[in-house]
Amino acid sequence: MDRPSGNRLVPPIGKIGKYRIDHIIGQGAVGIVYKGYDEQIEREVAIKALQPHILADLATSKDALRRFATEVRSAGKCLHANIVTVFDYIEEDGAPYIIMEYVPAGTLENVINSGAYLPLRQVGDLMSQILLALEHAHGKGIVHRDVKPSNILCHSASSIKVADFGIAQISSLNLTSTGKYGIIGTPHYMAPERFLGRPDDARGDLYSAGVILFQLMTTERPFQASDTHELMNKVINDMPAQARSIRKELSPAIEAVIQRGLARNPQDRFQTAKEFLEALRGALTAETLDTKPTLDLTLYSTGTTVSVGSSASRASLSQTMADKLAPDTLSALEQALARTVGPIAKVVVRRAAAEATDANQLLNELAKNLKTDSELKSFRQLAEEKLIQDGGIAGIQIEAEVGAGEAAAVTTALMPILGPVTKPLVQRMVKTAVGREDFYSRLARHLTRPEDVAVLDAVAAKYRPKR
Repeated sequence: MDRPSGNRLVPPIGKIGKYRIDHIIGQGAVGIVYKGYDEQIEREVAIKALQPHILADLATSKDALRRFATEVRSAGKCLHANIVTVFDYIEEDGAPYIIMEYVPAGTLENVINSGAYLPLRQVGDLMSQILLALEHAHGKGIVHRDVKPSNILCHSASSIKVADFGIAQISSLNLTSTGKYGIIGTPHYMAPERFLGRPDDARGDLYSAGVILFQLMTTERPFQASDTHELMNKVINDMPAQARSIRKELSPAIEAVIQRGLARNPQDRFQTAKEFLEALRGALTAETLDTKPTLDLTLYSTGTTVSVGSSASRASLSQTMADKLAPDTLSALEQALARTVGPIAKVVVRRAAAEATDANQLLNELAKNLKTDSELKSFRQLAEEKLIQDGGIAGIQIEAEVGAGEAAAVTTALMPILGPVTKPLVQRMVKTAVGREDFYSRLARHLTRPEDVAVLDAVAAKYRPKR
């Protein structure tokens, strides 16, 4: 293990204190998370360390390290059913480590990204758990500062735990005042006052909760932007989108709660998590239209609905398209792309094939090099023909795949017929149907009139591969 300046920056796969370290299970801008084990009481744990560049800065100030330790130990006082528990805090070779409850679970981010509309009462239940967790922490003087769906673990069909209390406190230690690391936090969930560099408090967490509420209700974010600069401008200067414009069934009372949660000025927001929760419960109590069954969070929170069983199938999935495609097919793709981009096509195709693991991922990556719709359509048609002729896994994927454009076309066509259930229904069929024909067949079962089935058939005919 390297020890720059005499300090260990990243722990070895071995031991930290009394805890065994097995392997990395995740990392972000601030921290690295290891799967660990407490051999004394035979308990699995999660061990969080700081990224080397932040640790190096922290190590230069004993006062900052002391304050960080104080913040983490305070987070350890948060004992709540909806908070990942901090068990221990240790320092070794000048580096701090947070020992936490190990929760093998997917995230709320994956639930949202699935495109499924959760029933309103289930949204209310999830927000209750999030807000009760925040109320508990805020009552102990702990502000999270990075509340987001990827920090919310879905450990059962209906329950969540908020993670990362403690580690987010790094943003309060003035280590980033020079802009050395940029903004620590997740811009889409950051309150406007944090963009302005103003002191933040618990109401910043409540703004983040408001963004999550908007997403749970609509599967979309209240502000759409291509980069942080554009997002910052919109968050500070524009009003958030109306959730009711996306999900028509939402009542004015629910919309009012969402908009107050997203208020630009913290004085206009809910002042406590308890106040936020009471308002949301009141709005949902008045809502009588929701009779849909709740969704099992564990089926949506892992980011996939497919279980890959055998080692052979896992190996097949891990192969890149460079391994799967015949050399003649790769050459044909190069020629198809070269019509537009010239000789560089060979390099582009080889590089993309070495990274892509399925046919559509490969095509989508190559399409980034095309500037016009006509170029894209011409290339895609020719490339799909070559992949189908390949006859291997790629050909099957292309024939069976219902792409994002096709799913959007189906959603648009069926929205006037099925209403707000259309989007989650189509997304579920995209993920669970076995092939394109099965996709359309299963969708047709939800249509009762021949003229509605004809609308669906027209879309299917447009996207059916030509023989």
